[in-house]
Amino acid sequence: MKDLHIHIERGEYKKEWIDKFVNQAVKMGIDEINLLEHSIRIREFHPCFKEAREYSRYQEKWFKGKEAQAHTMAEYRALIDEIRSCDYPIKINFGLEVCWFEQHEDYIRELLKDGYFDYLLGSVHWIDNWTFNQRKYQWLGKDVNRIYKRYYEMSETLIKSNIFDIIAHPDLIRCHALYPDYDLSETYYSLCKAAKEHNVRVEMNTSKSLGINPDFLKIAKETGVTFSTGSDAHRPEDVGRRIKEVSELIK
Repeated sequence: MKDLHIHIERGEYKKEWIDKFVNQAVKMGIDEINLLEHSIRIREFHPCFKEAREYSRYQEKWFKGKEAQAHTMAEYRALIDEIRSCDYPIKINFGLEVCWFEQHEDYIRELLKDGYFDYLLGSVHWIDNWTFNQRKYQWLGKDVNRIYKRYYEMSETLIKSNIFDIIAHPDLIRCHALYPDYDLSETYYSLCKAAKEHNVRVEMNTSKSLGINPDFLKIAKETGVTFSTGSDAHRPEDVGRRIKEVSELIK
């Protein structure tokens, strides 16, 4: 029972805040957790968002709001070092969920090359610097087929970069219930084949559903990928959310 996708962003960098996540994990029967931050929350990653923040007024405003709340890598590591020195009844890992920007691959790799973190999650939240999952109206006038193709192309370059341990919520593109008019079976197969070859886990994220959709899951199982389970919790009370159910699905 593992929950490897838990965000700590809504509290201060203090042991008392981390204890709340641990207590909930114990309550939910979770044996291992991974606490993390979005890369936007760490100042050293902000150069990766340069093109995204310039894409539109909406995205510039979004970035400025996040920028005001960001920490430095040193501040985050100080918290991690403190928690790693403590004894807890379950295994605690620390990581990052990194927004994937293909043009900044070398920069991302350099930031993470020392292997300090236990788990690195890569996620596609931006398609060619455009945010697709924040507001449904942003899809108006967009070519849905092209968006899906680029989403999965970027998902594969994320995997093949060999930077990440887990590809987070690889089904996120379906978030607004807008779908392409072509069969995605070959796309799913290609992604799963790459994940297996590059030893990247495919996440079953329980924040909005029980992981990836049934067609995707069937192909992932047939391909023999390794799965990861994560609640995508952003507050202590959501730790372990539906992890038991999704674990049964991937047995």
